[in-house]
Amino acid sequence: MTRSSLLTAGAMLTFSVAMLIVVFGVVASSGVYGSRMAWLLGIALPLLVATVLLARTAARSTARAHGGPSPSPGRHPGSGFGARMVLVASAVLLGIPVALAGALLSVYALFFVAHGVSLLR
Repeated sequence: MTRSSLLTAGAMLTFSVAMLIVVFGVVASSGVYGSRMAWLLGIALPLLVATVLLARTAARSTARAHGGPSPSPGRHPGSGFGARMVLVASAVLLGIPVALAGALLSVYALFFVAHGVSLLR
C-alpha cells in the first residue's frame, strides 16, 4: 500500500471511532451533562483533530504524487477523493462546537457591553 492509502485508511478509522464515541458516549448516553462533555471534549474532539491531520497529510501526499489536484476528482483510483471527503467532514464536525462556543461568548460580551452602557446613563 502507498503512504497516502495508509494515511487515508487511518483517517477513516479515526473518523469512525470519533463518530461512534459521539453517538454512544454523547448522544445516546444516559449520563449527566458533565460526563457527556467529558466524552466530547476529552475523546471525540481530539480524535477529530487527529482525523483532520491524517486526512490533510493524505490529501497532500496524493496531490504531490499526481503532480497537483486532478481535474476530475474520484474518476481514477488514488485521486485522494476519500481523503478530501474525510477532511471536510471532520473539519465541519470539529468546527461546530467551536462556532457554538464563539456565539455563546459573543452573546455574553454583548450582555456585558449592554450592562456597561446602562451603568453610564
